[in-house]
Amino acid sequence: MRRAKAHNVVSQSRKPTSSLLLYLSLLFSLLDSSVVLGQHAMPDMSNQGSPQVSTMPANNEVIAKAPQSIMLNFESEVRLVKLALKETKQGEILIDFRYSPAAGMHYIQPLPVLAAADYYKVEWAVLDANGELVRGSFYFSFGDDAEPPSSYMEGMDHQMQVISPDYRLL
Repeated sequence: MRRAKAHNVVSQSRKPTSSLLLYLSLLFSLLDSSVVLGQHAMPDMSNQGSPQVSTMPANNEVIAKAPQSIMLNFESEVRLVKLALKETKQGEILIDFRYSPAAGMHYIQPLPVLAAADYYKVEWAVLDANGELVRGSFYFSFGDDAEPPSSYMEGMDHQMQVISPDYRLL
């Protein structure tokens, strides 16, 4: 009878150990996952795997007259979550962009009548097929005496794209 009691004690002492091991293995697997680290670790900010985009007007393009719309063409389906137009003196121009949860490759946004300015900046953000937030921007100018936007900005990034782990950066 004494031996049976000893067996029960050993059995009970193994249960917390196996539960503890299970808990620790789950904890380490979570810490190893990108879901937990995504909010705290700095991601690789290279453009590897980011959606390729062409725009109209093209980045740093000088066009004859004000564009009536902005076009973004991606090589893969994305969800456009932000589209903003900015001018150096007025700041943000209202373009009535509305988010649509449907994924697409081609986006056209009508523009209001634009006043003459040194240049305009378009900022955009998309969610790619993996749910990664990718932000980008491009510049354009228009008119007979217009200069390329890069002539106003020393060291301007051309068609900047950044993969961001945090949606709050919009």
